[in-house]
Amino acid sequence: MRNILFIMTHLGSGWEQLVEKLKEDQRFDFFKTDFYYHHPEDLEILTNNQHRCDNAAAVWSDVILHNKDFTCRALRDSCKFVYWQGPVSIPLDQYSYRIQGMRWYHQKTGGLWLQSFNGIPSDGDSLLAAILGGEHDVIT
Repeated sequence: MRNILFIMTHLGSGWEQLVEKLKEDQRFDFFKTDFYYHHPEDLEILTNNQHRCDNAAAVWSDVILHNKDFTCRALRDSCKFVYWQGPVSIPLDQYSYRIQGMRWYHQKTGGLWLQSFNGIPSDGDSLLAAILGGEHDVIT
């Protein structure tokens, strides 16, 4: 299994800032597939993309903007997740619904919940360690 990271977020959250920060590390490559992940074989849509890092440390990453885009329970155990809440720039009812969905996934998958970079040291190594759960461990 390849190393896979999903960023769960919402429209208007400023998730692009997090992606740019992670892309400073060559091991992360993002492919905004706009794909619905419903089955383990669906990961091939992501991992068939050419990654800029050609070794076992490569982490294929995608951004999930809607709850319906990720429904496979089997995938929850084999991927890492970052939840980016971000600021509110969408209607409050849509925001509330999306945050409820993200919290449900967070309870099921664990992972890192971020509302901003506040509380996380601004250097990439500390952010990477927080996401990977250790000193640059490869995602498993």
